[in-house]
Amino acid sequence: MSDKSQPAKAEQAPIAGSAKGNSKSHKMPESVADGGMADAERDILAELEKALGEHIALLLRWNRKLALPDSPVDTDADDDDHDCDFGAWYALNRHNRLIDQPAMHALATTHQQLHDSAKRLLSAREVDGEVDSAEFDMMALRAESFFAQLRRLERAFRTARSDVDPLTGTYNRQTMMGDLNAERERAIRTEVPTAIALVDLDHFKSVNDTYGHQAGDMVLQSVAGILQSHVRPFDKVYRYGGEEFLICLPNADMKQCARVLERLRRVIEASPVTVSDDPILPVTASIGAAPMTKSRTTEQIIEKADKALYAAKEGGRNRVRVWRNPDGKAAATAAKTGKDAT
Repeated sequence: MSDKSQPAKAEQAPIAGSAKGNSKSHKMPESVADGGMADAERDILAELEKALGEHIALLLRWNRKLALPDSPVDTDADDDDHDCDFGAWYALNRHNRLIDQPAMHALATTHQQLHDSAKRLLSAREVDGEVDSAEFDMMALRAESFFAQLRRLERAFRTARSDVDPLTGTYNRQTMMGDLNAERERAIRTEVPTAIALVDLDHFKSVNDTYGHQAGDMVLQSVAGILQSHVRPFDKVYRYGGEEFLICLPNADMKQCARVLERLRRVIEASPVTVSDDPILPVTASIGAAPMTKSRTTEQIIEKADKALYAAKEGGRNRVRVWRNPDGKAAATAAKTGKDAT
């Protein structure tokens, strides 16, 4: 990312949620810190993370109103259908040198388009009771694009802050716990199900012992690439240690989590790694997952995911196991194929 100042650009129309023209008594967003580059990057990262959770919640609300228009709604939330703090924050900070660059402006444009689609859909639904399928698909595509662009920007800022593992390009363990604690608090506050998964490469030690650490690094890079390209845009992948990765899956109950993880397992299994002139190396992974709950700390949730991972290894490796009963003592249950993943 460039940190060079750029010429001020022409004024754009106010974006969704901007302070301009907003009659609601929202707390005004804060400007990016003036205390230095590190403080500014920290503030931007915090805002991007906030925007992620904010728009997951907005999409759930929009979809609920489109599918179930007669369902009870929160009056305050109903008044806030098209308002968000990200829009106001961007309007306030768009000429800051770290924000006044093409990638951030593109994110703001996609954000505006997403809100515009939602406005058209909800207005039409209210007037004639119809949902335009083409417009709905467009909103879904813009939401996916918004999340993907947001994640790319976050990765760029984290790279500048050395929060990314240099070998695999995933987030590193130093930044993991802070992110997971924030995600747990968000899950509790919004009552949106969220899960944590541990991915461990099977028989990885034998790869290093037989083919050397360079081959092992190639395997790690290959799997990291698969994980990052096949999770959903708002999921996050961390290098947990050695041959182990941790994935945070917001907005996923354990059935959804198992489906995502089973897809990852299959792609990893179908993606052997070629190392110089040596034979192609088959790669498989064992995966364990557990839900985030109010009754457990982040460390305890990771421990449950680790127990599920251990059960996957004990069950023969190359499979997914999820912790079924988050508040009970039931053992993790297994899924080697998608048909029995639960």
